[in-house]
Amino acid sequence: MFYPESKEHLQSIIHTARENGTALVPVSSGAPHIHGASENAGAETVCFEKMSRILKIDRYSRYVRVEAGVTFGELIPAAAARGLRLNHPFLPRANKSVVASALEREAVMAAKYQYDYTDPLLNVEIVFGTGDDFRTGSASGPGPAEELKADMVTPWGPGAIDFLRFFTGAQGTMGFVTWATLKAELLPCLDRLRFVEADEAGKLTSLANTLLRRRIPDDCVILNDVNFAAAFSGDEAEADILRRHLPPWVMICRVCGYERYPERRVSIYQGYLEDACREAGLRAVPAPFGLDGIEERVEKLLFDCDSRETWWKMRRGGLREILFLTPPVAAPSLLRILQHERGPRPGSAPGITLQPQVQGRAFRVECDVFYDAASHVEARQADEFRDAAEKELFAKGAYFDRPYGRKLSDMVYAADRTGTESLRKLKKIFDPDGILNPGKLCF
Repeated sequence: MFYPESKEHLQSIIHTARENGTALVPVSSGAPHIHGASENAGAETVCFEKMSRILKIDRYSRYVRVEAGVTFGELIPAAAARGLRLNHPFLPRANKSVVASALEREAVMAAKYQYDYTDPLLNVEIVFGTGDDFRTGSASGPGPAEELKADMVTPWGPGAIDFLRFFTGAQGTMGFVTWATLKAELLPCLDRLRFVEADEAGKLTSLANTLLRRRIPDDCVILNDVNFAAAFSGDEAEADILRRHLPPWVMICRVCGYERYPERRVSIYQGYLEDACREAGLRAVPAPFGLDGIEERVEKLLFDCDSRETWWKMRRGGLREILFLTPPVAAPSLLRILQHERGPRPGSAPGITLQPQVQGRAFRVECDVFYDAASHVEARQADEFRDAAEKELFAKGAYFDRPYGRKLSDMVYAADRTGTESLRKLKKIFDPDGILNPGKLCF
């Protein structure tokens, strides 16, 4: 295993690997590595844990620049101390790399401030399989990054090519990122949570689309009863108790006030939220389900990382994920495919999280299949469930922009042979020896 401490050290590792024909796979997050993108049995691991500096936090321009090894557990409190909040995923692991999360286009909480599917990622410094280094966007000027007069927050370019889009979702097959700049938002000084209950997911996806088009909530996430209970309970036993009190679906919204007239802003936006709910025949309530204290627990956990001993998705030890994008109009029919099947345990159902993205233009769907990791039977059943569901979802129009695993990536890339061939030609340019995470995606 290699532990680079700088860009130059990483370049030296890659040059040596080219000479020796050694394959390399990057890893920047702590365990568990669920998707397998950072695991490769035929490659040596390049671990970025020693590249863990927070290079800059700029409240005025609302961005941060961090090295690849910086985790949510480190950056969230550091940004908060400067009056900023990250647009981070729903309950990320404390040891999850912030840069890796952004590169993988994980769903973010505040779709209101997301203008592209690559947001909040702005610029990166990357080292290709040739050993050459490169910086995207306004960070691409000559000389060291610290000497640039550019703000390093404009993601387009250099030139007319959007390199940043090319590197996201690449699973380390095109190059290894050393640092990145990411958007941040002002930390609210006042906020208010509201819960909306429904018996069908379609009611909430339609409502979320309306709310985000009107730019009302700062944060918005929809959970079925399985994932709500898993996320906000202390252990699996408590999750089972909590689930018995839950409606089938819950949407959590947060409206926020900032330095100027925070009470007035929150009051106005809360009124907008309640009006939209009434139009949809739903109610936004401050304390749902008749459960005392649940709103305080949600408030404490929701807008931070998950620092608990066991990450909420790993309570049962085993996890398989189904991840895809869908437009709002297609979400209910695709969700029915997931709900029709049952999980590996008798009477069990998968957990589902829906997050509106890019101001409500689409939903990122995460379907979590939990199973007992000690049971080979349950593990096999979870794999079968995932493979069958992905095949049916793909046929019905689900967009898998993060195809993890050989079966799914083969299915996705086989549907676009022209694009796949172009990617392979580009791979030969940026990684001519094929040493960067070989065997992943279509390579």
